[in-house]
Amino acid sequence: MSYKLDLSDVERDGSEPITQQLVNRFVAAIDDGQLEPGEKLPTTRALAADAGVNHLTAARVYRRLAELGYVTASVGRGTFVRSVTPAPPGSDESDDWQTYVLPDAELSYAEEVQGDAFRLPDEPGMISLSTGWPSPKLYPTEEMAQIAADVFAEEGGAALSYLVAEGFYPLREELAKIGRERGFASEPNEIIVTSGARQAIDLIMRTLLEPGDIAVVESPTFVGTLSSLRAARARVIGVPVDADGLDVAALERVLARHEVKMCFLQPNCQNPTGRDLSNARRDRLAQLALERNFFLVEDHVYAGMRFEGEDQRPLRDEVPGHSIYINSLSKTVGGGLRIGWIAARGPVRDHLAALKLDTDFHTATLTQHMAARFLASGGYRRQVTATVPFYRERRDALIAALERHMAGEYRADVPRGGHHVWVTLPRPIDERALYREAVRHGVTFTPGMVLRPERTSSTQLRLSFSLLDPEELDEGVRRLARAMREVRRRDRGAATVPVS
Repeated sequence: MSYKLDLSDVERDGSEPITQQLVNRFVAAIDDGQLEPGEKLPTTRALAADAGVNHLTAARVYRRLAELGYVTASVGRGTFVRSVTPAPPGSDESDDWQTYVLPDAELSYAEEVQGDAFRLPDEPGMISLSTGWPSPKLYPTEEMAQIAADVFAEEGGAALSYLVAEGFYPLREELAKIGRERGFASEPNEIIVTSGARQAIDLIMRTLLEPGDIAVVESPTFVGTLSSLRAARARVIGVPVDADGLDVAALERVLARHEVKMCFLQPNCQNPTGRDLSNARRDRLAQLALERNFFLVEDHVYAGMRFEGEDQRPLRDEVPGHSIYINSLSKTVGGGLRIGWIAARGPVRDHLAALKLDTDFHTATLTQHMAARFLASGGYRRQVTATVPFYRERRDALIAALERHMAGEYRADVPRGGHHVWVTLPRPIDERALYREAVRHGVTFTPGMVLRPERTSSTQLRLSFSLLDPEELDEGVRRLARAMREVRRRDRGAATVPVS
């Protein structure tokens, strides 16, 4: 028998019943770790023989242990110590048991950093260079308040009613109008409204990919894309981004060796680099998708925030059957609206709609009504026109602050659009150590390693400027430079310690 208890000294004539004595012995052994989680216990007949009791007594012992939550029985397999045992009687309420019940899923470094991006900006004195949200100073709050009032006045209960999974039809009509101008959609039935672009990405990954499928992404890319790819258990291959966007020649080398299911990219104002895909590469990428029959998933969330250069038409304008388009109002109007959308056609569109229905039925009705009216009034165009100068000023302020406080210690292209500057440190430094030290100095950034699917020896940072005023950006970079000097100073000190 596999258990380790000596039951030969059970008191036959004691005041405590033999059944309870045996139960107490097992409970004590399990609580002390003498019997380990998952350990198989002897059969009732073996227990009866070992303890010198009859078979019915042994059966009562196991039944009582099961009632107390210490063991579990499986017909044909036997009786086992439970992985999670009950707390001792009279102990304080604790959540520790949840650790053992939940599936193994430790937070990754990327998830920790992403959590910090939501939590740390609210801490007193913290300057967040890691958060690329639109500035609340620019939200069209008065206009939205009036629209909300009009919706309730004119629609009544319909403003809070259920919708079809694809979304509020008048909103899809407005999006299709924009789509016809810009090349991402021709009719409302191509549009599926989502709860932000983040949900759109997740729905697409879950629809397209099965475990082991090969997906190509830009490296670096949006951290949420990598999270969704990991959840889909896809095999992810990163392709570099340079001054002309996704390196399509590198993609061709991948295609020569692998059967690629999907290529995810941000062809305009890429996050985090702010770069555009060149026209030559755009044409070649569309041709490759047609030749090899893989999906192009293009995220245009930051495309509206353009400071320089010409607007580029989406790949979907060239290969509508091979491209799935993503966009949202989050980076231009307000992330709290949670209004994003997908444009697709064919069976994949139907699969996406079915998954949307299975996930959350539909995106919030009220905000869809509001977004439809906002777009119909020309509010989106007015919003973009009014806010681009604001963000351009902050981009320039961040670049100036880098030159002021980190001259010679960084390289960075001036982004054509978006809310971020992608910084490379020519002298590598431990990114995790720098991140911890930066937080200690009261500033955050996004470490480059969480934005790549592969490991790299270079040190890169994403610095976001959209939420901060120029003087805050200057102070944030000053703190970051101090943190960097402190980490380098410690590294030099460690290098000079003699080895015994």
